[in-house]
Amino acid sequence: MKKLLPKHIGFEFEIGSSVSRRTVINKFNKYTGWKAKATSDPSIDTNMKHQFEIVTPPVPFAEGISKLKKALKFFQTEDIKTNYSTGIHVNLSFVKSGYNHDIDAGKLQILVDDLKWLKKFDRIENEYSCSPKIHLGEMLCGVNKKKFNVEKFIHKLQEEIDDDYSELTEKYCAVNIGKLFENKPYVEYRALGGKNYQWKINDIVKAIREFSKAMDMSLGGRYDYLVKRYIKNMAGIVDGQTAIIPH
Repeated sequence: MKKLLPKHIGFEFEIGSSVSRRTVINKFNKYTGWKAKATSDPSIDTNMKHQFEIVTPPVPFAEGISKLKKALKFFQTEDIKTNYSTGIHVNLSFVKSGYNHDIDAGKLQILVDDLKWLKKFDRIENEYSCSPKIHLGEMLCGVNKKKFNVEKFIHKLQEEIDDDYSELTEKYCAVNIGKLFENKPYVEYRALGGKNYQWKINDIVKAIREFSKAMDMSLGGRYDYLVKRYIKNMAGIVDGQTAIIPH
């Protein structure tokens, strides 16, 4: 695959702390060079005196990865707690704004291996990072495998995404494509986080690079064959054979 297209990246770090968020955010910004803000988040439950989310502005991808590493090392050295209730939300957008409008949202949700990362970070059961693959599996339940038409299913998937009330565009989807319909479109990835996530720098960076690659692959039709292959596999159709879908 060609070199990845330029992107901007921002983060939302959910944490618990024994000291005030004002103190933490001031030290965080000084250490990382970011101009981040601290906001409340009622979903965080760490039993620490202070629980909040650090939201960073978007920066060029390489700079963002460098600052991310500093941020995680900062959390390691401070009295910061992370657990099942804390996540890292990764916000990615193309520098060339037109590409953000060209993203095939359904294709992206299929190409991102969110289940792998949800399992890796023990967030598969987390209600704030639901895998789109689960809903896709439900859509494929009961299909007639002998008469299955992958093109028609892809069309159905697009109609599902166009529905404002679809689970695929829901805020807490692990690959949140709902942000693509805002004035300044971007994709929010919610699969990362969990207990002691600040010690998993290499895994986090690897996951982000995979997210970035999937965004490039969602443009145009070059990787449509992978989408069709994945859908067929989910439907239990492998090399012309049928198989039972696990539920």
